[in-house]
Amino acid sequence: MALIAQPFRHPDSGIYYLRRRVPDDIRLVIGKTEIRRSLNTRNHQEAKAAFAIAYAESERFFQQVRSGHSCLIPSPRFNPFSIPTCTHTTTASESESSPTRKPLRLSEAFLGYVESLALGNKPAHVLRRHTVDYKRSVDRFIARMGDRDVAEIGQPQIQDFAGKLTKSVVKHSNTPLATSSIRLIIARLSSVLSYAVDVGLIEFNPVSASRIHKRLGSAKPKRLLEDAKGYEWTELVTLFSQPEFKALRYSSGRPGNALFWLPLIAAYTGARREEISQLYVCDFRQDAGGHWFIRIDDDKPDKSVKTEGSRRDVPLHDDLLELGILELVEGKDHESRLFPQLIKVSDGFAGIVSKAWRPLVIRWGVYRQGRHPLHGFRHTFKTTARKVGIPKEVSDWITGHARSNEGDRYGVSPLSGMAEEIRKLPSIAKSAGLIPSTASLIQGQELGNEASRTQDAS
Repeated sequence: MALIAQPFRHPDSGIYYLRRRVPDDIRLVIGKTEIRRSLNTRNHQEAKAAFAIAYAESERFFQQVRSGHSCLIPSPRFNPFSIPTCTHTTTASESESSPTRKPLRLSEAFLGYVESLALGNKPAHVLRRHTVDYKRSVDRFIARMGDRDVAEIGQPQIQDFAGKLTKSVVKHSNTPLATSSIRLIIARLSSVLSYAVDVGLIEFNPVSASRIHKRLGSAKPKRLLEDAKGYEWTELVTLFSQPEFKALRYSSGRPGNALFWLPLIAAYTGARREEISQLYVCDFRQDAGGHWFIRIDDDKPDKSVKTEGSRRDVPLHDDLLELGILELVEGKDHESRLFPQLIKVSDGFAGIVSKAWRPLVIRWGVYRQGRHPLHGFRHTFKTTARKVGIPKEVSDWITGHARSNEGDRYGVSPLSGMAEEIRKLPSIAKSAGLIPSTASLIQGQELGNEASRTQDAS
């Protein structure tokens, strides 16, 4: 069985190298029995990634030699892309007309970029999602600018591409493409072009050289004091006290009961709509202290997280437990989804919930221009957390927001502590009449006692 090629570690310096035996059929042409290239690292994981790229480059160089398109002997610090090519020995006119470098289209460079992703340790489904997202950005460029040779993509082409994006509209809508979306598209294109720089296809990244992100301006609009993205307390009570909303608990079909539970879970946890809609039964867990929580992770092919910090455990508020949220998972297969009726489409699992929730909010008189009807609960949670005194670092842990400083990246936030803090949230469910409040129970008991006394007297 053939051995798998591995980076060579120099015994003295500790630096890793690519070492390859030159094939017999081209050894006389190259004039060496072995080629060597420094990977410029002492870290084994980094060396493995760099080795795979260098190995592919060396294989390409060998093929160039076999086809008669390279006449330069590589140096010990060999880099095939830095080696000028020449044609095989024929006529002078043929030699003058032959190209010195075979054009490499952006679509071809993207394929190399995708192959390089496999060098990391990320799960296959994460790589698939990454590939899909980045391919969309590359395809946008190709659709507007053509599938150019990467060497022909310079600052003018990047500027032109950005200009065309600013005149684009969202699919199935007349809404202009947001600046944040344009910045993301160009950032992903930049990653592919950076790969082209790393492997020697081009000398510099035209996106970075164009400084296009600075010209686009901030991705986020200026914040206005009156531009509240969340719900007021009275609006929450209005939403959740609607008889029509209460009836959604037993709704079937699509989106079914997800239209009842997803807004409530969002209001009590501050979780993103997609994080909730993609939950599995096994994501509902109980720790040694008896605290129930949901685990938000991208541990399955149809699950994703927005950032690294989005992977987290979120304690469940007592109101959700009293409302019977655990009934959704009791007796069900642990590997089944919480809302199996939700089907993933281009905008995720939660798209159909958003589309159904918006007209309800409008009908109930709580709609506000500029506020996303579902994402508004995430804003509301953060505002309420500040009002009731939940520490910022705890609130960030619960919602999966980025850590504000390096110290916050160390350790974890104990679930028991988060559960205690989340109990500070006021009871929306009781105020909206979804579950009986203490006052309602006392009043009900008094009415029951009074009825009993009346019956006894009669």
